[in-house]
Amino acid sequence: MIRYLLLPLLIFVFSAPADAQSRRELARRLDAVEARLAETETRRIAQTDQLLTRIADLEFQVQQATGQTERLEFENRQLGQRIDAQDREIQRLRTQLEAYRNPPEPQFDAEGNPVDPVAEDAAMTGTGERTSNSGGPRDLTGGRLAVTDASDPYADERAAATRPLGSHLASAADATPLMTADQAYGQARARLMDGDFDGAQEDFTAFIAEFPEDGRMDEAWFWLGETHYVRGDYASAAEAYITSLREERDGAVAPDALVRLASSLGALGRNEEACQTLARFSREFPSAGPNATARAEREALRAGCR
Repeated sequence: MIRYLLLPLLIFVFSAPADAQSRRELARRLDAVEARLAETETRRIAQTDQLLTRIADLEFQVQQATGQTERLEFENRQLGQRIDAQDREIQRLRTQLEAYRNPPEPQFDAEGNPVDPVAEDAAMTGTGERTSNSGGPRDLTGGRLAVTDASDPYADERAAATRPLGSHLASAADATPLMTADQAYGQARARLMDGDFDGAQEDFTAFIAEFPEDGRMDEAWFWLGETHYVRGDYASAAEAYITSLREERDGAVAPDALVRLASSLGALGRNEEACQTLARFSREFPSAGPNATARAEREALRAGCR
């Protein structure tokens, strides 16, 4: 009977060390697995950071290449326009040379006096009647130009007061018709989209000067900054982005303006200021779109922000 009572006790005593050893081995294995997982996670994070850095660098290179391509296309268009203008000038000179080489036969009136065909054509009025040859020089409309003294300080006013009825005195307003704010803004955007950065820069500058109270002033300053940025003038670009943010802190282009400001500062080697600028992004624009947020993250990575 005693033998049967001692048997379970002996089995328990001898099996206890084996169970403890198994638990220690299991714990050791779990620790090893956790260490391997932590090492793998660290390595994955490092690889992800390297990949994001590479992606940001590639995007920056693509932006630079795109800007260079657009500049080259614009320069090619300008060169084509110059060539066309030179071709027209050459043709005009050829026509003049041909006229000098082959002058028209002289013409005479009924009294035998020589007649200048150009003067005769200019002497015709709108009704087909000739006007008298006396008086001042004629303009191309068939009327007379007022004859004034060159030393007269009121010569222009006298000419305007005595010009023929129906004639038109050219002025700066006539030469350059005024555009509405919508037309001026639309023309500037169209030039920007066409890659005409010089023209777009001039148009946006003129729009800002002529329509300072327009509700799109923040956008105009932003796009003006883009014309500077794509041409490598990062200091002027940064000033334009800052002005855009001052005009409308909560405007549609404000998140992009802040990111572009950081990009300009980074391009100028002012990475610390760029990081300080980007640090305000999530705080000032918590509802910014995914594209602007992604650009901010890439710029922070490029600038080495922590």
